[in-house]
Amino acid sequence: MKLLIITKDFPDNSTGRTYVLWALARFLGWEAKVVSTRDGEVWGPVATPEFVGACESIPEGDSRWNSYAAEADLTIAAKPLPGTLGFAHELVGKVGRPLLVDIDDPDIEAVLSQGKPLRALVKMVRGGSYWPTRRLVPLVKKYPVMVSNPALQKRYGGVLVPHARVDSGAGSPHTTGEPTIAFVGTNRPHKGVEVLRESARTAGPTPMSLTITDIAPEDATPNENWVGQTSLSRGVDIVKQSDIVVIPSVRTSAYSAAQLPVKIIDAMLAGRAIVVSDFEPLAWAIGDFGIVVPPGDVARLSLALEELRDPARRADLGGRARERALATFTVPSVASQFAEACRGAVAADADRGE
Repeated sequence: MKLLIITKDFPDNSTGRTYVLWALARFLGWEAKVVSTRDGEVWGPVATPEFVGACESIPEGDSRWNSYAAEADLTIAAKPLPGTLGFAHELVGKVGRPLLVDIDDPDIEAVLSQGKPLRALVKMVRGGSYWPTRRLVPLVKKYPVMVSNPALQKRYGGVLVPHARVDSGAGSPHTTGEPTIAFVGTNRPHKGVEVLRESARTAGPTPMSLTITDIAPEDATPNENWVGQTSLSRGVDIVKQSDIVVIPSVRTSAYSAAQLPVKIIDAMLAGRAIVVSDFEPLAWAIGDFGIVVPPGDVARLSLALEELRDPARRADLGGRARERALATFTVPSVASQFAEACRGAVAADADRGE
């Protein structure tokens, strides 16, 4: 199968999900071209030579868009956004080809401030991206969709195609009584990094060593190692060399409750002891093989970290988490679901044409 994947913005971290779709297509032996209307370098963590070679920036109105879409068996809109789904809807309409919508984050909910009527009213008055996004709601119902986690599947239906990784093996053995903690990601408000920082300082008699892949703030403390943004391979190395991985998300926006960060899969594959906030996608991903704590609860997170000073406890949780990840979140295990979604979209389009 030949795919055209339309992504939002190459420098943006949303390119991480696009990378997953491209990797799944590649595993299946399919051809996949990744294209955006915006120029810029590919987001650093996924900027492998092979992926960068598959990416191309093309201005709107360029004749290559029609050619690429007409030649593809299927176009995938990566994210339901005006520059992806809105643009792809017009494109496939011109060339008469099928379209599949990939929903990996609650982007529509966030832009429309669903559940927050006062904030939504302000956005309606100001305009901006509100109305272009509002017009996408019926399009999501018009086309086949695939989603990255069960929380999104409850809202949109479609085929569940979770984030996937290539297994690079387990990380370092769990032996020390002074474990290190890793947070791999960007320090955004809904990520809960401040909660993690305080918990690491108060977990037990001495602060626990904490590595964070972002730029150090002015109040960085001696137990913290801020390493800046990293490549995909470096991020995986940090996870594999750590003892504990924490995803301390807090409820600040729609993203908090419906995101499944891919770093949880890296941690599971590495056999790390994992602590996550109690949001549906995170709790679903880890199953019974990690510790789930209330979002924003410093005391409960501190207790969980203190519990994980025990290397036997970490080894038990980490070993079982790795088994789950191998069965659920690797490229080979997810490829069949991706193929089902793509073939289903092509078949649905053919049925409509009859």
